[in-house]
Amino acid sequence: MTQEQTYLLGEQAVVLDLNCARLDNEQQNRLFALHRYLQKQAGYTDIVVGKTSLTLVLQDPTQGTKWLEALLSQWHALSAEDFQPNTHKIPVIYGGEAGPDLAPLAEQLNLSQQDIVELHSSPTYQVKFLGFLPGFAYLGSVPEQLQVARLSSPRTHVPAGSVAIAEDLSAIYPSASPGGWRLLGNSITRLFNANAQSHSLFQPGDNVKFVPQKEGLC
Repeated sequence: MTQEQTYLLGEQAVVLDLNCARLDNEQQNRLFALHRYLQKQAGYTDIVVGKTSLTLVLQDPTQGTKWLEALLSQWHALSAEDFQPNTHKIPVIYGGEAGPDLAPLAEQLNLSQQDIVELHSSPTYQVKFLGFLPGFAYLGSVPEQLQVARLSSPRTHVPAGSVAIAEDLSAIYPSASPGGWRLLGNSITRLFNANAQSHSLFQPGDNVKFVPQKEGLC
């Protein structure tokens, strides 16, 4: 059970904190249902869904107390069944130049490259939260056989579209940046568009399914 609480964050934000290290599936979907509900409301400038929290940046800081009560009340009113996720199928070219860590990871784990592709593409991942870069979604969970640490020395340049893993999470880099995740492949899917109504393709709670492309694996 969570011991949830709400509190003010600075002068213009309120937080619902579920006070636990990890949410179970029911609690996670309740949090996503709350996010979906708040997206249809007015009175805020941004919503930030964290691993076990939700932060609301208010238009009017004098309404903080009102929102503290509203967040807690709505959290208790919603159930996991109130959330219905969107699903995205993401084509991926695995291995070779597209995924330079696939071959060494296969050797490290004593698996074939095809084994890793099948393991990585078998789950339906859930967007746990967004962060690091605009449109960067943390996707859980990677199968246990593939759960490895980040690189000991991060790359200074990771190409946009790189499909990667680190520990129990997978992700796609929406733009080029430094990064220390293991690169398995690449996708041409555009994840962030500043001119779109919803800037990020992925939203918290969405489902993501990776689809290997036959021409990819070397």
